[in-house]
Amino acid sequence: MSVSTLFSSFPVLYTKRLMLRQMEASDAEEIFTYYRNPHVTEHLDWHGPASVENTRELIAAWNQAYADRRIIPWGISLGAASRSNILGTILLMPTRGVFDDTPQYPLTVGYDLNAEYWNKGIMSEALQAVIGFSREHLGPRRIQAEVYPENTSSLKLLKKLGFEEEGLLRQYMMHEVTKQLLDVIMLALLF
Repeated sequence: MSVSTLFSSFPVLYTKRLMLRQMEASDAEEIFTYYRNPHVTEHLDWHGPASVENTRELIAAWNQAYADRRIIPWGISLGAASRSNILGTILLMPTRGVFDDTPQYPLTVGYDLNAEYWNKGIMSEALQAVIGFSREHLGPRRIQAEVYPENTSSLKLLKKLGFEEEGLLRQYMMHEVTKQLLDVIMLALLF
């Protein structure tokens, strides 16, 4: 599948239990609700959207970035119904440039999940679908993830999926709200 074909229609992914689909403005309220849980945003570089309207704007920005070939923003839902609730997100993006530049640049994956669905294998299943899609349709040489050292659950999940820890990047990013410089562990999956 060519990159232009990939971006002509949003790539919906299905797994045994999940559908990864494009998010819409009507998903804003439930996405905002799960971001309000401080456990969900504890290991993110922001505190989540400030309101339902801000969440609508965020979804619109993600969808525009998809149209610009800079990100694929999946909403994770249970089942195959087109209007099922969003439980979390997975964002896949080139580290630089646009998807047309793959495999020149690595891809980065980021994700979050409603705390009510933690420890049920949902994120593992969703990430496996995104990795398989990437391997088949994008052909990257590398997918990477940046994880806070104290986020032991994400470290364990990524290692289970074959990501290898490459090292600690000190003061690598700044939290959008607190302006604190944060260390991250870089993990990568090579193809």
